[in-house]
Amino acid sequence: MSKLTTSSNLHAKEQLRCEVSKKTLKEEYCENPGAQRTIDGLLCEPHARQFGLEERIACWEAILLHIELWTKAARRRGREDIVWLFELERAEAAGALERVYEDLKQAENEGYQPKKRESYGLMS
Repeated sequence: MSKLTTSSNLHAKEQLRCEVSKKTLKEEYCENPGAQRTIDGLLCEPHARQFGLEERIACWEAILLHIELWTKAARRRGREDIVWLFELERAEAAGALERVYEDLKQAENEGYQPKKRESYGLMS
């Protein structure tokens, strides 16, 4: 019975570990305890924070892209009043994006590694 309990405890400990699917730079899996259940699995606090920041970056980039498209459409229609409003929104979104990049940079300084992702530029 004690062999079964020991095996069961060991298995439970493994399940509580961070389930991040990529290896670290040192070719080791994350050994941190899992703390937050996400769509990516059970993640430790650092990985949950990193993935959350990367998702926010993708959202702000998409918002900026849409604002750019809407601004061009408003310009083509001669709606400079709407263009001005979109420019205000663009400035706010760009500021928010910059703050998230700063948060991610701080997270990287604390040891998190950003995942490689495609970056979409804004249209000019």
